[in-house]
Amino acid sequence: MSEPITVELRVLGHSFRLVTTEKEKADLERAALLLNDKYDEFRRKAPRVEPSKIIIMVALELMQEVLSMNKTLQEYAHAERLLANIIDDVAELV
Repeated sequence: MSEPITVELRVLGHSFRLVTTEKEKADLERAALLLNDKYDEFRRKAPRVEPSKIIIMVALELMQEVLSMNKTLQEYAHAERLLANIIDDVAELV
């Protein structure tokens, strides 16, 4: 089990101290970078929109991506099960 470490991140102009592991540190830092980049992208597109609304828009877009990836993974899992059944059926015929 990895030892917990504290990481300081700057996200949307705020500093956060978060506990993670060395193994997950890089992913957490990438997540913060992605969030900051998405926020900046939305901010450039809609400079007059309130920051809190931009944060909600970013969160919604990221959640759409998560749901889309989850759906794709479920479809792949279903395809794997179908292929496994076909392979089993073919193996029984041989």
